[in-house]
Amino acid sequence: MNYDVFICFKNSGKNHVPTPDATHARKLYESLRAIGFKVFFSEESLAEQGRGNFSRSIETALESARVLILVASCREHVESQWVEAEWDSFLQDLRSGNKEGELFIFNCGKLSPSDLPLFLRRQQMFSVDCLNKLIKFVAKALPRRTSLRDFVRASLHCFHPEKDEDRIYLLAVHPGTVQDSYHVTAYWGARSAKRLNSQMKAMDVSVEVAKLEVEKAKREKLHSGYVRAPFTRILTNEARSRMLAALGLPARIRSPRPSNSKPSRSSKATPTARKSAGTLINRTAEAHGSDQAGGRRRVSKDVGLLKSARSRKAKAKSTA
Repeated sequence: MNYDVFICFKNSGKNHVPTPDATHARKLYESLRAIGFKVFFSEESLAEQGRGNFSRSIETALESARVLILVASCREHVESQWVEAEWDSFLQDLRSGNKEGELFIFNCGKLSPSDLPLFLRRQQMFSVDCLNKLIKFVAKALPRRTSLRDFVRASLHCFHPEKDEDRIYLLAVHPGTVQDSYHVTAYWGARSAKRLNSQMKAMDVSVEVAKLEVEKAKREKLHSGYVRAPFTRILTNEARSRMLAALGLPARIRSPRPSNSKPSRSSKATPTARKSAGTLINRTAEAHGSDQAGGRRRVSKDVGLLKSARSRKAKAKSTA
């Protein structure tokens, strides 16, 4: 398995008591994992792979990682047998040109540059209260991953509730089968669709021709009632995953978004109230067609105000 980051630290001290390094290394691991990095953290990664070949697993992780973070609280831990073997091997690969990457030091004690071995004194050091800053430096040191955003060149949405229409249309430009050539693919369907229809609009064309194809198709859709909308807001998680797979990108399931279904209508609501609420929903959805979740929040607020007004009116009548 390939990793982005290798966390190097001394796990236990005298009497096999966990070191403060281990505690901070786990916090660092969880923070990096939370934002999507592939991280080698011995306590978790070796358990996932099995401990049958401890040395080989560590060697493979060191070879693949672009960033090594040395977590240490004192020089004794930096120079412990396994820890020194790991950071020294990584640093030698960097210095010899065998790989590109960065080595950072996460200081969870009272280390100063003069406490470090000579070859580590030029490496950037971060204190425990600069964890977020360290993560930003890690992100900059890693190559940017290709995402769906790199391929989608047009993202359009058509919403006409009176016609029961809620459709999307996307155009993607992606590498062709010939060097320096591109395919243009259209994806379309209902906004709630788990799988979009697709059709290749152009194959193995130059980047200039691909742009023309996109503009042509986009103009046609804009004239037929579509409007521009961010694909991140109009594409379901399932449809996104299938598009990623079709384009050869790793499919990641995102956390579920609120349902696109219309708010339920209370059976106790009067016809006038239902009509008012429906009008509010349509107006809000048209104004915020690419963000229905935000529209529902505004609808709830407006309907609440409507109910309050009716309640005050009823009280006034009863008092009279």
